[in-house]
Amino acid sequence: MSVRVSDQTLRFGAFTLDPGRASLSGPSGELPLRPKAYDVLLYLVEHRGRVVSKDELMEAVWPNVFVTENSLVQCVSDIRAALGEEGPSILKTVARRGYMFDAPMTVPVSATGELPAAAADPAAATMPAKRPLRSLLLAGLMVLMLAGVGGTWWWSADGEPESVASASRLSIAVLPLAAFDSGNDYLADGLTEDIIGALARFPELVVLAPRTVAAYKGRAPAREEIARDLKVRYFAEGSVRQSGGKLRLSMRLADAQSGTLVWSDQYDTDADQLIVVRDDIVRNVTGSLAVRMTNSEQARLMARAPASLEAYDLVLRGRHLLSRLTRTATSNARTAFERAVELDPNYAPAYVGLGRTDLVAVHLGWTPDPAGTLRRAEARARKAVAIDEFNPAAHVLLGRIHARLGEYDRAVETLRHALKLNPSDPETYAGLGDALLWNGETDEARQMLEIATRLDPRLPSQELFNLGAAYFLLAQYDRAAQVFERAVAREDGNPFIHAMLAAIYAKAGRREEAMREVAEVRRQNPLFDLDTFGTLFRNPAHRDKIVAALQLAGM
Repeated sequence: MSVRVSDQTLRFGAFTLDPGRASLSGPSGELPLRPKAYDVLLYLVEHRGRVVSKDELMEAVWPNVFVTENSLVQCVSDIRAALGEEGPSILKTVARRGYMFDAPMTVPVSATGELPAAAADPAAATMPAKRPLRSLLLAGLMVLMLAGVGGTWWWSADGEPESVASASRLSIAVLPLAAFDSGNDYLADGLTEDIIGALARFPELVVLAPRTVAAYKGRAPAREEIARDLKVRYFAEGSVRQSGGKLRLSMRLADAQSGTLVWSDQYDTDADQLIVVRDDIVRNVTGSLAVRMTNSEQARLMARAPASLEAYDLVLRGRHLLSRLTRTATSNARTAFERAVELDPNYAPAYVGLGRTDLVAVHLGWTPDPAGTLRRAEARARKAVAIDEFNPAAHVLLGRIHARLGEYDRAVETLRHALKLNPSDPETYAGLGDALLWNGETDEARQMLEIATRLDPRLPSQELFNLGAAYFLLAQYDRAAQVFERAVAREDGNPFIHAMLAAIYAKAGRREEAMREVAEVRRQNPLFDLDTFGTLFRNPAHRDKIVAALQLAGM
């Protein structure tokens, strides 16, 4: 005679599964699991040792009920959190296939999923507990607390906790993924940026920008340092290695305040599964944080994968090169993006990369035909939007191009739409602030640019220039000076920033300092032309105010 797993109390490692009581216990006693999470665990135990597809699990646990895949992901996250550090090794993710329960039991399971009536001694645990009792209980409670009160607290830009009365967004920092060798640096950086971008699309999350966390690259900061300096509630970190056609990627999500591990997993698979793994990480993080995901958000989150892994790899390499802002690196970035388009003519990020390359060439004066280059960039941005209407980067690119072409109303409309797609992106806030500034909506421009600087303290000098210009036009001269001096102090000044400092000092009667700044402008750009300075402003009075101050400074 034999009995089903669902009729027999089982022991695996330090844990006991009691189907009669529908409970999971650890060394400290019963671990809380929601009913559906328990059902998922029981089904996987009954089918231990084989990969169970997500479709099979959803059909078994939610028969005749339509649920999104996120419901299953959240249950898996609950189970792993309850199991603590053992979770990812006991309940494994098999990329593109499903999940597998892989832990020795004191009562062996037959090939038919049944147990012999004569059970072994349940006290003979085969896997010793590695985690302190209290930590296991806290890990199990964490996801349940999040599910009940997800979004109750988040950390403001000033570092003070705000209650749900003032905000309902959880804050998270995705630290730069570690690369096992320098040849994988571009891959680690690109994956970090993609994961941040995907998470930032959820209105319930505040996600720190890539440049904000870039200072942690190559470091292993303590949890206390992350909580103190980044002022986030949660942080994710991991590592990646790609070699010989194989991929190893590990990831963990933890509470920055308590140090509690919320979720972790390790993926060992073929390199061509990279994009699948990336998307699974995003699903697991959002599921662990109990972020609600509608069907439309599912579609927005999972952008169309490229036709080949090489196209994705080329886009990551192109972004890495473009960030250097040198002529040679920018030229090489263009080549990488063009090759990606050849490999997959329907891959939106490749067109976004080409459009950004054109925009950089215009900004830095590297093209003899700025107008033609902008129109080419516009065509590429439109192509990206046509391929993937939910790609926020494509809309940001298009909005910035509209602004450069003087089409301010279209720029503002496009960038507001991009903000709806990604409410945590500092570049979107900065682009919208720029367009509003040039369109004459100075105070709202100031607000958008201030948000951008809070989300990304290392905002480029172009955005700092516009924030300082907004303060100047609003007659907030001290604040304007602080912004421009900040850019100079971090050795990120340019002739236009020094020109604005000259204007501010002149209005404040600081004659010698104004003259010094005028000399610096002439040193950096002997061809500086006052007649063309500030021509992007739609309101002539705004340009006139700046020009008059520059003339007062002696320009």
